[in-house]
Order: sequence, then C-alpha cells, then structure tokens
Amino acid sequence: MFTKTAKQYDAVYSYKDYESESELITKLIRERVPDADTLLDVACGTGKHLEYLSESFTSQGVDLDTEMLKIAEERVPDVTLHNGDMCEFNLNSKFDVALCLFSSIGYTKTVERMEQAVANMANHLNPGGMLLVEPWLSPEAWLEGKIHTNTYETEEFIVTRMMVAEPIERGRLVLEYMIGDSSGISHVTETHEMGWFTNDEYSNAFTKAGLELEHLEEGLTGRGIYIGIKR
Repeated sequence: MFTKTAKQYDAVYSYKDYESESELITKLIRERVPDADTLLDVACGTGKHLEYLSESFTSQGVDLDTEMLKIAEERVPDVTLHNGDMCEFNLNSKFDVALCLFSSIGYTKTVERMEQAVANMANHLNPGGMLLVEPWLSPEAWLEGKIHTNTYETEEFIVTRMMVAEPIERGRLVLEYMIGDSSGISHVTETHEMGWFTNDEYSNAFTKAGLELEHLEEGLTGRGIYIGIKR
C-alpha cells in the first residue's frame, strides 16, 4: 500500500478537508445513534480523521500499514491503535460506531473479502451501533488508462505523483513518485491492487452482516457512503 511513501502521504492528500469530513461524520452519527461514545476507525491511515473525531468520541484505530500507524501514533498519542487486516482483526471489544473511510474498502479487492470486512466490522458493533463505509470508485467511474498527476511541496520535500488506472478486472492503480529532498531525488513505484464494487454488492454485504442499510449518494466526497445500523 503506502508503506514506501507514508512520509509523503499527508502532503499528497493535503487537499482533503479532514476537519469538515469529520464534522459531517459526527452529524450523521448523532442523527442516528445520539448517545454514541465509542468509535473505531478501520484503515485509519495516518490518523487525520481520528485527530478530529477523538475530540467527540472515545476512539481507537486499526490499520494494516505499520509505517502509516507510526505517523498516526505521533498525531494522536492518546488514541489506542492496532495493526490488523480489516477482514480479520479481532479486538475483543464492541463499539458504538465503526468507520471505513477514504475508499479503503477497495483494498479488499474481491466481493468475498469485502463481505468479510463488512461482517467483521459489524461484529465489532454494539447492538444499535452504526457502520459507515465510504466506497471506492463505482464501475462507471473507472476509466481504464486514465492518467493523473500532481506536485506537492513541503518544507522538507517536493513530491510529484503520476497515477495510471490499469485495464484489469475491478481495477489496479500504478503510482509513480519522484521525491526530492536535501539528499537528492528518488523514484518510487507503488502498485495498488484494489476492487470496485456495485451498489448491489455493497447492499448484499450489509444485509448479510445483519445491518439495516442506508445509502447516501453524495457522501463525504461525492463517492457516496453506506450506513448500516446493527439491529
């Protein structure tokens, strides 16, 4: 995943308004689970959402990437963080809310593993608890061969990232980075094996997990969001 570029991750996604997204997430939670107190952020990355959500909820985080977790540990030192796969982690705890944001669910790659991840997160919910999953691209939005590039600058480095969508089933991204700092210029390649899923596939996963489903088409970033209540 982003193990090779964890230090550049927040710069590359500096356009993302984590604070506003967290405010909207809090609003969605309060409307549906007014007394929610405990929250689990699955695939929490560098902890940018947790930085804000932990102000309103007793929070924990899970991520598979140890380099990302190191950054999160510095950002939210009072939040308990765990290393684990979203399909398989077991914290022996229940939460009022579980989140899987910023299209991280796409890393499950297959329908079977996506269903496994949704079920696992649902199993970590209290009765009446709420699961929010922000999907990756829809099949219609996947444009084979599309190339995207941007350059980001900080006091420590400049990074240019070029990304191409490869023409394989359910999608794969190849990311090429040029990173320049005081020690010189380096070239890093990352291949992200992911999977897009249809609305029906997400709906079936939530239903199988025993969740009452609600789908908001706009969501946090225009990709929609799936909300499930555990009954």
